[in-house]
Amino acid sequence: MVPMASNSNERAKALWLSPTGVQGLERCPRCFWLKYRKGVHQPEGIVSRLANRFDSVIKKYFDAYRPKLPPIISNTLEGTLEDPFQEKYFYRHDERYGYLGKLDECIIALDGRRSVVDHKTSSSDPREKQTLSAYQDQLNSYAWLLEESGKKTSGVGHLIYFYPDHADDLEKRFPMVVHVSTLTTNSDAAKRKFLHALDVLESAMPSPSADCPFCSWHSKMKDVTAPSSRKAKDQESLF
Repeated sequence: MVPMASNSNERAKALWLSPTGVQGLERCPRCFWLKYRKGVHQPEGIVSRLANRFDSVIKKYFDAYRPKLPPIISNTLEGTLEDPFQEKYFYRHDERYGYLGKLDECIIALDGRRSVVDHKTSSSDPREKQTLSAYQDQLNSYAWLLEESGKKTSGVGHLIYFYPDHADDLEKRFPMVVHVSTLTTNSDAAKRKFLHALDVLESAMPSPSADCPFCSWHSKMKDVTAPSSRKAKDQESLF
């Protein structure tokens, strides 16, 4: 491991990937390559900021009890909240590439080992659905970053879901289901995905993905505009 850059200027010289960024490779290698190699990003549609507000409120709630576990999870999990809490981690792979992550929370067990935590707001009951593979990848990545920084991990991570529940007295309260899902973390899997992402970035631009809506749209636009472009060139040749 190359020592972490000592200041922001040195970090800025490298290309920094993130768990979310690497997940984009699985959706479409070409869009991933264009984002990091050429700075061409997929168009962003309408995004709800409600989840960001939830995240802010939840983090302030946890901070109010630090280092103790807050009541909403104290009967489900054991340990204490990391205090002081380190939110951001940087892993410098070499002079060209690095990896960064931002944790929601970290729980320390009695033996000093750490379990990464990620908060999730859910629009459907989390007790009745399977965990998304992307969520597993996130926990793997955070555990790997902690280990690269010299912190021992417990081998598990926690997803804490927050789901609005039904109530007949909403004028008095807004009930929230808090569901904890504990998953085994795999740091080696996270590192393999990161190294594979570097291999893709160091190669030629990948072919379009058949199920990528952005690549499909680009191909269709070329088909639509190509005839008119040829007609324009033919007209120009007459003069």
